[in-house]
Amino acid sequence: MAESSSVQSLERAFDLLEKLCRSRNGMTIGTLSAETGLHKSTVHRLLATMCTRGYVQRDAETSVYRAGMRLCELSSYIVENMDVIERARAPLERLGHETGETVHLVLQEERDIVYIHKVESVSGAIRMFSRIGMRRPLYCTGVGKAILATWPDEEARALWRASDVRPWTPYTIVDEAAFFQELAQVRRLGYAMDNEENELGVRCIAAAIPDYRGRASYAISVSAPLTRMSDERIAALRVPLLETRDEIAEAIGGGMYGKR
Repeated sequence: MAESSSVQSLERAFDLLEKLCRSRNGMTIGTLSAETGLHKSTVHRLLATMCTRGYVQRDAETSVYRAGMRLCELSSYIVENMDVIERARAPLERLGHETGETVHLVLQEERDIVYIHKVESVSGAIRMFSRIGMRRPLYCTGVGKAILATWPDEEARALWRASDVRPWTPYTIVDEAAFFQELAQVRRLGYAMDNEENELGVRCIAAAIPDYRGRASYAISVSAPLTRMSDERIAALRVPLLETRDEIAEAIGGGMYGKR
């Protein structure tokens, strides 16, 4: 009986905590009691325990309870200790095998993307110039545009204006208005394109990996020589790319895009 009671108490505490996490303005004991069906005395006892541990905060003036900052502290530890490359490795290998093309995983760092994992193409002797540790500006890559499309426009615009925007190829977008039209299209489609903007003769389709807020600092891509990347091929790559993105996002506790 003691074991059963203990589990029930945990379930009730988690129910309360999840309600508080989703509440914008906090909740009173009465509201929590009404929404969970728990007696007010039970709600009060569980909240008091969570308050002492910092998981819940109580406003002394209004008696409104809110989720505490202890949750943010713990979530930051989880993110810091999470090996994104290890969790993404198998899905990326499958994507490379399925498409036969070069697959990349990148990390956003300040105004650049950094290549942190690469699956080489098995389709031929041509190799992408990219290598692990290489940096490129966000604005001239498909992965960079995919990441920026998950940010608020004002933040993306601030990064654009802080960047040394210049043409890496004749196809690089260097006009601010045109660039933000491109980001709007990325948001509509759910993926980004690099049409020889970073490397001549190479096209790329990319998708950002959103975190739990819907904001991305990682992205994946499939790249290939222009001769193998017709519009029809791009359309065929879209589904496996986005399925891989969703698989990785779920593995690292991130957000999910809507139905495609």
